[in-house]
Amino acid sequence: MLTQQEVKERIPNTWPLFFARHGRFTPVQQQTIPHILEGHDVLIVAGTATGKTEAVMAPLLELNWQQLKQPKLRMLYICPTRALVRDLYERLHPALDDTGITMGMKTGDVQPGTQYPTILLTTPESTDSLLTRSPRLFIDLWAIILDEIHLFDNTPRGDHVRCLLPRIERIRQYARPDAEPAQRVALSATILDPQGVAQRYLQDGVVVQLPSDREIVADIKPLYDLEELVSALAGRPSFKSLVFCNSREEVESAAVYLRQHLPHFADIFVHYSNLDAAMRREVEEQFAHSAVAVCVATSTLELGVDIGSVDDVVLLGAPPDVTSFLQRIGRGSRRAEKTQVLCMPKSPGEWARFEALLSLAQEIGHQRAEKKALGSSFPDLQSPSYSFRPSVLVQQIFSLIRQSPTGSVRPADVRRIAPAEVTAEDIRKLLSHLAYAGYLQSGRPGEWKPDEKLQILLDQHEIYSNIGAEVLGIVAVDAHTGRTIAHTDQVYPKGTVVLFGGKPMEVVWYEKYRFGLAPAPDREADHILRIRKSYAAIPFVVTQTVARSLALEPGQMAILPQEPGTWLFHFWGTVWGSLLTTVLIANGIGAEFVNEYCLYTEQPMTQLPPWDEKAVEKAARRTAMALASRLEMGRFHHLLPADIVVSATLDQVNLARFGQLFRAATITDNARIYQQLHSLTG
Repeated sequence: MLTQQEVKERIPNTWPLFFARHGRFTPVQQQTIPHILEGHDVLIVAGTATGKTEAVMAPLLELNWQQLKQPKLRMLYICPTRALVRDLYERLHPALDDTGITMGMKTGDVQPGTQYPTILLTTPESTDSLLTRSPRLFIDLWAIILDEIHLFDNTPRGDHVRCLLPRIERIRQYARPDAEPAQRVALSATILDPQGVAQRYLQDGVVVQLPSDREIVADIKPLYDLEELVSALAGRPSFKSLVFCNSREEVESAAVYLRQHLPHFADIFVHYSNLDAAMRREVEEQFAHSAVAVCVATSTLELGVDIGSVDDVVLLGAPPDVTSFLQRIGRGSRRAEKTQVLCMPKSPGEWARFEALLSLAQEIGHQRAEKKALGSSFPDLQSPSYSFRPSVLVQQIFSLIRQSPTGSVRPADVRRIAPAEVTAEDIRKLLSHLAYAGYLQSGRPGEWKPDEKLQILLDQHEIYSNIGAEVLGIVAVDAHTGRTIAHTDQVYPKGTVVLFGGKPMEVVWYEKYRFGLAPAPDREADHILRIRKSYAAIPFVVTQTVARSLALEPGQMAILPQEPGTWLFHFWGTVWGSLLTTVLIANGIGAEFVNEYCLYTEQPMTQLPPWDEKAVEKAARRTAMALASRLEMGRFHHLLPADIVVSATLDQVNLARFGQLFRAATITDNARIYQQLHSLTG
């Protein structure tokens, strides 16, 4: 490894911009910079506040220092949220002020100027939009940075990024056939499968991985009602607290209660994705500058958006997985040697999940968590499973049509961006089904063009995202500007006052797919605006960690007799627990899914029924749509042909791994843990 001085000598132009005021490199910077200077694709895996951004920007700028001053788009920096785009811009732009290198940002909230900058900060959705409107901008691109890749990977947005990358390369190669592929760099927090992530997004990438050894100091206090939250905040020595909730409704309720009952003065803010961009920025700025404040937020503030110094993080309910847990607790005590967090479970099951998440968080930096949770009996289960979501191809077909000068798409266009596991027959079926559903119609021989339903989506600019509500659903918009506020599953009559963003808003008009909201500051809300949402599945590794805390061996289930039947504690998580319930029913055993820990059977259980692969697959196929509702399949999943819906869902479920668990499972009856088991049934 190069010494600090040797690395410094290799970046004479960018050392003064990013490192001179510190006088040294962080370990991640010292290890990463040489790899990027050598032209490698790189995945950086390290904790928060380790200098990953500078480790990427400095060498990429150094490599093409002179060319960067030409008025062409050279670097594309893709972030998971609009807020992070804005925050990165405010952090990086001042460093480039006197260099002649321009930086801009493009999101749904902020558009670039008339001339595109040398470095563009954006999101996957805005990148997609830019590809359809100005594809030639990407011709001179030579670097793509994927920030917070762990938040994209193994989600519809990650598969979206996987499709965007070859689309960008297609444009570059078409214009300049001899051009080398654009260099790709990805940044990530700690992940369990760095090699898999590198293979999906990079080209022969190098992995630079540094474990986090920051101690977590956690208090766990039960949350019976919001009075416990008030007491906890009043009793903790903190000036600035960030309270995370798992839903927008909880955010609204908690903020209202705190405003009414917090015994000391504090500014109370709310923050979630459906708030208007200007409102979110105002919240972030005011919270950052308030001396004493509480901000109640959903996962929108998990990322490193600048909200000033946060003394304390409170989790109102357990997040679903360890990634979200680490992101949330990492927002507080950033300048301290320890991470401080208050965990407030709403049930014994959430208490157990908190303890599991804390255990995993302490272990994950050393990559031990999955191995311990699964045990040496299951070597094939020690890395997370992944499969591409074909619903993303529906969105990409619509986007390719928008990009095409002829307003059409050919199967070959889809083939070029689809992963190898998607067959030509899958693509043919998909195009034909979209025509049957009224989204496509035949054009010239071998081409497909928009039909009526797609034209509506094109007119509404609803083709660029793979997350959110299903297309052509009910949308709440700003009554005056028409800007989308939220996707909802409920129609409100004109004159109804709903609570949104902590403020009352009145429904002032309604049309086919939309209704308009206007501020009603002097009115009392009739309802909290119901926003369409899905509930996150609790992963296997978390529930297996709970099982481990009860001294259960890997593969071991527990029972709790309950006349007339039995609670069966599988600890297999939401998805596999749901599938296990279906398999038992298919075997003539009355069973009911309860939660991620257990199910209830109508008869005693001493062992699982014999494994029948064909019968299990048949049962899984019958319940594919129900299973899909517990998975992140993408907003266009319902537009897939029925057989692809089933196969895509079963790929995500991973029947091979499920079968491995099922065949090895044993059931124990241990009266010593009855009380703990009973607490997990609620």
